[in-house]
Amino acid sequence: MTLIPADTKDAKGPQRPPAMPTTNPFPNPILVPEFNHPDLPPYSETDTASYTRELPPPPPPRAQPPSQKIPESNAINAHSEVHITGPLHVLGSVKSSSNIELSNGIEVDGKVSSSSHVTLSNNVIVHEKIDSSGKITLFEGVKVDGKLAARGSVDLRNGVSVGDKVDASGSVTIDGGELGVKITGKISASGSVDIRGNVQVGGDINCSGKASIRFHEKGVANIGGKITPSGGTTIEGDVIFEKDLYLSGALTINGQLHCKGDFEVKGNVSLKPGSNLIVDGKRTIHGSLKEVK
Repeated sequence: MTLIPADTKDAKGPQRPPAMPTTNPFPNPILVPEFNHPDLPPYSETDTASYTRELPPPPPPRAQPPSQKIPESNAINAHSEVHITGPLHVLGSVKSSSNIELSNGIEVDGKVSSSSHVTLSNNVIVHEKIDSSGKITLFEGVKVDGKLAARGSVDLRNGVSVGDKVDASGSVTIDGGELGVKITGKISASGSVDIRGNVQVGGDINCSGKASIRFHEKGVANIGGKITPSGGTTIEGDVIFEKDLYLSGALTINGQLHCKGDFEVKGNVSLKPGSNLIVDGKRTIHGSLKEVK
């Protein structure tokens, strides 16, 4: 009897070849191609099918062109009228035998001197004094480091600063306006002195005429010295004096006067109908206190 060996073939198909020997601890690894693109953000579990690419930073702002240099001028000495509209920097004084008018961004290193009138307005700076044989008018942003000396009147309005005193052979009118007026020194006038609104005076107020202090609304009067007019003083509106108030001559009150310091008047005090006088400190009146019509 003859024995036939069993068939070693797989009935379903040919037998696979034996696996090749390998030293890799994970034989026959499955390789997955990488899809990381340099422009794409790294994957995270919170990523969704859509993504937003960050915008590049904005370009730097263009360099601003250098500011234009303000024109300069040597000292001005004229026999005729001087009328200058800035901007201009005068490297000295401005003198004229006639009127002087400076406006719109002018700086004067020296003084301004005129044999007639002087008018300064809209951002004008004078580093020394102003001397005029006529009237001096300053308004809308004028700064004077020195004093004002006028053989006529002086008119100051809205945004004026004077670093010294004010002398006038005529009257002095000061209207603080929205920006205020500040005078570091005293006021001396041969005429009257009229103060309206936000005005600061560091020294005394001396005048040969009347002195008046008026506020349309409640305001604080900043007077650093005594008020000594020859024609008396009138205070109108709701006025507060933060410091002592000393008046030479008669006083008329038309409104309410509140003095938070000491109050002294060398003369009579008259109250118009509905007016009131309040003094927090010491009250001294060298005369009578009465109501008048």
